[in-house]
Amino acid sequence: MEPLQTDLSVFKQLNLKKPPVGVKYLLEKPEGVKQLDKKMALCEMVTETQKSQEPFYMTRENENCFGAQALGMVSGAPSAAASGELGVRFELFRDAEANRNLFKNNPNMEKGIINYVVFAPLEKITFEPDLLILMTDAKQAEITLRSMTYSTGVLYESMTSTALSCAWLYVYPYVSGKVNYFLTGLGFGSIGRKAYEPGWVLIAIPRKWLPTMVQNLKEMKWELASYTLGREEFDKWEKGIQAQLMRESRNH
Repeated sequence: MEPLQTDLSVFKQLNLKKPPVGVKYLLEKPEGVKQLDKKMALCEMVTETQKSQEPFYMTRENENCFGAQALGMVSGAPSAAASGELGVRFELFRDAEANRNLFKNNPNMEKGIINYVVFAPLEKITFEPDLLILMTDAKQAEITLRSMTYSTGVLYESMTSTALSCAWLYVYPYVSGKVNYFLTGLGFGSIGRKAYEPGWVLIAIPRKWLPTMVQNLKEMKWELASYTLGREEFDKWEKGIQAQLMRESRNH
């Protein structure tokens, strides 16, 4: 694994309830990291990392839901799932066609390019992560997402699905190169398994965005003065800034 060079320490200043988790996708077995000693769904592995506070790697033998399929570790979903009938039995979809549409639209890794996935809490990340996953409240999410748009102006994007939401956390940001976020408590499997407390914001940051966001977090104001004014004072402040700009534009 490529040694960590990006300074991720700024994320500690967010004072998250649970630490960010670095994720690394590998074709070959990592050295110096223990294999996860149990089976669980892919959606549970972020919380497992936060709970254990130690790095580990997983293989397809450790995954007991459909996450291994999303990661391309195994061939396509079993026929009961791919046909759409499973989603109907789970009462998630009215009919099999609706469930099949989800399979068509969900992202998947190419088969065979990932055999191992390493997870590590922020303090134990020694490699350049392919993804950094944060679990934030709304205020922490606003700061984090603003650090993406602060120097670029790009839009926030939230993509997920009622089932296989793990694909939108682990696969979509990696293959698209886009930061993705969504609320915990929206995905069928993660709700049933109690993988997360509901209402948190999960943010998956792909590697290409980390340098930009780290630099912007160091540079920008986290607590904007305008956020502390209250409704009436904010309205006055906003109109004052607009009036000032109009005066300045007339003077040029």
